[in-house]
Amino acid sequence: MAQPGSAARGARGDSGIVYGLFAPNGPNLVAPQFFGGAGAETAKVLRGLDISARNPDTIVVASPHWLAPEGFLVHTAVRPPCIHDYYGFPEEMYRIGYDAPGDPDLARILVEAGQKEGLPVEGTTEWGLDHGAWTALYHVASERRIPVVPLSIGHQSAQEHLRWGHAIGAALAQSGRRVLFVGTGSIFHRFDRVDMSGRKRWPEAEAIEADIIRLILARDADALAAFDRRRWEEVAPEGDLGALFMLLGALGGDFRARLVNNERVFGSFGMTVIEFLQPERDEA
Repeated sequence: MAQPGSAARGARGDSGIVYGLFAPNGPNLVAPQFFGGAGAETAKVLRGLDISARNPDTIVVASPHWLAPEGFLVHTAVRPPCIHDYYGFPEEMYRIGYDAPGDPDLARILVEAGQKEGLPVEGTTEWGLDHGAWTALYHVASERRIPVVPLSIGHQSAQEHLRWGHAIGAALAQSGRRVLFVGTGSIFHRFDRVDMSGRKRWPEAEAIEADIIRLILARDADALAAFDRRRWEEVAPEGDLGALFMLLGALGGDFRARLVNNERVFGSFGMTVIEFLQPERDEA
């Protein structure tokens, strides 16, 4: 797919992030029928988001399933491969996938921006779109025509993920592209408490999740980074919410957060969906 020209971008509004999204990921999102319907509600919600009206040129997606051994990684390939990094499911699950072009030029811009800030950021053509990225995009951008730049999380602190996000946001603002930034993950994510029947509740985790969501909606990233460690570890947020911290850092202070949906599945997995909207769009 040819990249839109600068004139076309300018005609559709300023460059930078036009929409932010924190979304869950998981095989059950793309085939709820194999999981007793778990995730069907969230899949419907993601398909109903008004993405096309925001005219994004590129999607930047941070996945907690791509954990860089050192620093942070940016996928720079022309076409990121779809990775089925899950096992033991029906054969039909492996025939479902996501094929979208990449945006190597933007990927390189992000790498350079991170390095200029002294961050350990590198570009790579290894890895691609794992299920931490593509199972959400499968619904959010189902036409698969919008180029995608996958980002890893790292072993760094929440503050370092925020700092990397700030560098990303500044680079995107100067990129000439309108960008949809997606960070995925689950706020509570405990495999050792799975109940496939979905009948069991976990009230303690739901209370902790509610406190975390309140901080996200208040856009208080510093308080979120300083969240009580004992309670944080009790719910084991996916990837320590590194993808979310990158998203929050990139957004800056103007976007308004809105809780869209909060399905819970298998007794121990949250599927919270939060969107981040431009103020001028809210006021229109």
